Amino acid sequence: MKKFAAWFSLIALCLLLAACGARDGASPGSSRAERGKPRVAVDSMTVMLRRAPAANASIGPDGSLRIDDIELPLPQAQRSHLQQLFMHLQMQRQRTLETAPPDPNMRSVGFAATPEITALQETVLQEIPSLQPYRESFGNLQAERR
Repeated sequence: MKKFAAWFSLIALCLLLAACGARDGASPGSSRAERGKPRVAVDSMTVMLRRAPAANASIGPDGSLRIDDIELPLPQAQRSHLQQLFMHLQMQRQRTLETAPPDPNMRSVGFAATPEITALQETVLQEIPSLQPYRESFGNLQAERR
């Protein structure tokens, strides 16, 4: 009887550990790894460039560029390019979210760059040296649902 109770306890423990494992087929820690990837997050009011360990950079609708919440002074031509990039990213975000399936967890949705976005990315990366550390981020465009 003691052997039966020991086996039953062992099986119950295994089932309990299996139930506490990863959700949605993801491996444990993959969400943390995903959050740590360089990316460009496009939400309704900002475009956020993220790349650890660099500080976050954000592009506003007026073409302003803030790195670590400090606005960088830019010539009007560069602000204009950033404003155009912001506009194209917002349009692509809207198209992506219109066709994306609903998600109760409000996870972001990846999307591909259009030729216009790619051309503007290269322009701003070439013109604004402060954006060079974020080059890799442009390979991972994410439409935020908020």
